[in-house]
Amino acid sequence: MNAPGRQGPPARGGWVDWLEQRVNLSEIFSFITHFGLVYTPVDTQKPVREVLREVAAEPVPRYAHGARVLGLLAAILFGLQIVTGVLLAYYYRPTPEAAFESTRTIVRDLPGGWFIHQVHAWGSWLLVAVIVLRLLRLFWEGLYRAPREVLWWCAVAMTWVVIQSDFTGRLLTWDSHTYWSTVRGLEVVWAIPIAGPILAFLLGGRTVNADVLIRFYVLHVMVLPAFYAAFLYLTFATLRRVGLSQTGPARDERPIRYREHLYSMTMLTVGLFAILVTLATLLPLRFHGAADPYVTPGGVRPPWYMLAPYVLLQRLPLPWLSGFVMLAAAFAVLLLPLWLRRDETPGRRLRIRLAGAAVLLVWLVLSVLGALLERR
Repeated sequence: MNAPGRQGPPARGGWVDWLEQRVNLSEIFSFITHFGLVYTPVDTQKPVREVLREVAAEPVPRYAHGARVLGLLAAILFGLQIVTGVLLAYYYRPTPEAAFESTRTIVRDLPGGWFIHQVHAWGSWLLVAVIVLRLLRLFWEGLYRAPREVLWWCAVAMTWVVIQSDFTGRLLTWDSHTYWSTVRGLEVVWAIPIAGPILAFLLGGRTVNADVLIRFYVLHVMVLPAFYAAFLYLTFATLRRVGLSQTGPARDERPIRYREHLYSMTMLTVGLFAILVTLATLLPLRFHGAADPYVTPGGVRPPWYMLAPYVLLQRLPLPWLSGFVMLAAAFAVLLLPLWLRRDETPGRRLRIRLAGAAVLLVWLVLSVLGALLERR
């Protein structure tokens, strides 16, 4: 018999009820659903079993459909990056003396280490591509006007965070190519007025050394993922308030059951993982030798998303002018919803799209010039 005032172990199958009396499981479930798991709002005052039954029975919009799928792809890829990044962090050592050797140990000596490294590297490329395409899609369809300003700002912030995550992760391998690619990229960053000197101070100086490496490591594994998760949460929380955008014919917008949505998310996850496995196996990214701060390899250039401002930095008569161009472009993108608040006529929307297409074309041309700039 149990002593008076003490409770015995819960009956078989009653662990959920036992935990429900001590923890608000519905509140936890509601928080998790804000990362794309469930679109419908959750009543946190009800028991979790009842909440799950309501979610299963409630029709939900098709937000794993058409161009909307880019948001879910960004969330799933971020989850895959977290898993592979944690596995890599177990063996990585963020010092100039050990960074290259620890990375080589992961790739060469650990069972499956090369595979995890390649999946993580290709995953960063895909995540940057998906998040940029999503931002372009929001611009093209005019999804920056009221009441979707917060979604636009979240998309811009997530794009910036993903690019910074890719940039900081490049240095961590400490091989000759990524080291000097980071050096070239930082030359672009230092040219930005006000922000450049502040970043140089926060990162430990303008020379890529042990101080910069450890700060890049902290940014890459803790600070930037936390920001991305926060903006992802805010994105799905905002979607619950303002609703999804319309894509495709009206007949494709019929609600579906949560089981169908869960199936779609599972298929997306499996498909993305299959693509990463294929890329990692058939097109493995090259692993270069250890970095030498005193020897610059030929043909090195900044990451592809920095090639356009790099050309401006190298070719404008006043180097600091490129920094003002980048700063002005950043503010223009960020403040776009405030500048274009008026209702758009078909003609005005066409002009805005043409202006955006022209800017994109200039960026692509400058990027191609930047890719050819260092070929000697």
